[in-house]
Amino acid sequence: MKKQTIALFCIAIFSISCAQKNDGQGDSKYTDDQKASYYIGLNIAKNMKQEGFKVDADLLAQAIKEEMEGKKKLMPEEEMNTFMQDFMQKQSEKKQSEALVQAGENKKKGIDFLTKNKSNPKVKTTASGLQYEVLQEGDGKTKPKASDVVQVKYTGKLLDGTVFDSTDKNGGAPMDINLGSVIKGWTEGIQLMSKGSKYRFYIPSDLAYGDRGAGAAIPAGSTIIFDVELVNVK
Repeated sequence: MKKQTIALFCIAIFSISCAQKNDGQGDSKYTDDQKASYYIGLNIAKNMKQEGFKVDADLLAQAIKEEMEGKKKLMPEEEMNTFMQDFMQKQSEKKQSEALVQAGENKKKGIDFLTKNKSNPKVKTTASGLQYEVLQEGDGKTKPKASDVVQVKYTGKLLDGTVFDSTDKNGGAPMDINLGSVIKGWTEGIQLMSKGSKYRFYIPSDLAYGDRGAGAAIPAGSTIIFDVELVNVK
């Protein structure tokens, strides 16, 4: 419950901040307190939807009203902590189960893609299952080690072509990457490159983000594609 309370508190603070930023905008018949109330409601609703809760909006509004007005509660307040702990545990188990199903589906798509991709004569496959394609050769001399920091430009995509990250999105400048602190596919793949080269990597999920995925950008079990230019080895 403490985590949930903190989360809702943060939502409230964020919402009030939004209301303050929008002060003077929109319908002037609403006071700052009314605007803040509305924005807090919006953000609570968005949070509940993201968490997958099937919220009864009428009961939610009733609970807020009862608490604010000090009225008798519809349900025993002393049961709240016990119930919510059990409820949150069930929600967590449900999300984990759904994530495993999604991961399985995405892994199958990845395996099918990599199997077909392997027949491309331009694509090479390492012992780990990492696939790569040489787009441009470098100097052939300066190659990084797993413990090195490299300077790279890159674009990361899902199999459907969706770009989830790139140096272009971050201003276009090369980024310093510690090869010892990235996904296995990067650590292995970039060591194959020499300074000035450009490779395309096809990274299976077990060499990428596995069953956990990476937030909303990279679903669980995803095979991902990276175009990488090795600018420098530090």
